[in-house]
Amino acid sequence: MKNRQKRQKRIVVTMLVVIVILTMVASGGAMFFSNSGIPTPGNGNTSADSTASATADYQAKKASAAALAQQAKTNPTDVSLQTDLGNAYYDAGLAAESAAPAEATDNYKNAVTAYQNVLKSNKDVNVMVDMATAAFKSGQNDLAEKTYQEALALKPDFVNGLVDYGIFLANVKQDLKGAIAQWEKAEQASTDATEKSQISDLISQAQSGLNGGGTTSSGSGSLNPALNGGATNAAPTGQ
Repeated sequence: MKNRQKRQKRIVVTMLVVIVILTMVASGGAMFFSNSGIPTPGNGNTSADSTASATADYQAKKASAAALAQQAKTNPTDVSLQTDLGNAYYDAGLAAESAAPAEATDNYKNAVTAYQNVLKSNKDVNVMVDMATAAFKSGQNDLAEKTYQEALALKPDFVNGLVDYGIFLANVKQDLKGAIAQWEKAEQASTDATEKSQISDLISQAQSGLNGGGTTSSGSGSLNPALNGGATNAAPTGQ
């Protein structure tokens, strides 16, 4: 239950940030992404306080991941432990995006490795989507796309997988039409009113970006014309 609540919180934050990005596209703005993703909006504190808080949060998550990694060395086949390790590295990656951007990619790569260990014996779609998103955020785009597609083949109505895959398509493939198609499926499959509303906002903003933004060679709108293969702010999710 705890992991489920954490994952649901991740998707809410991600969708809100993506809505901001899509709004910028619709108004003609440009967003440049680093390999580790975009920073989340501030919380209203002073810059110094926010920086200190983000750094402390990252160091705590980094230490937690390191401790779990030591445990995993003594029991590498423990699926539950490997899942926790993947989640810990993913959370450290998220925190590093604002506190230590240069370290974010390595955290996400470590998350991918841990999740892959889980998937050797347990084809859990939650873990598959988490791994795909960690791969996405660490620039392993072929692995990300392959895993998103495998997860959705197993569970075509998996809301969080559809949302995250749409974010991947918009940012990496610069394919707003494809992203909208995934989000429309997610909106139809969702049974949560708040989630439906957030997905609807994603679709609306993406349609605005598609109508008013640039196009790729295939005719799809570009969420980020400056994108050069870096990962973005998608988040791993599960229900």
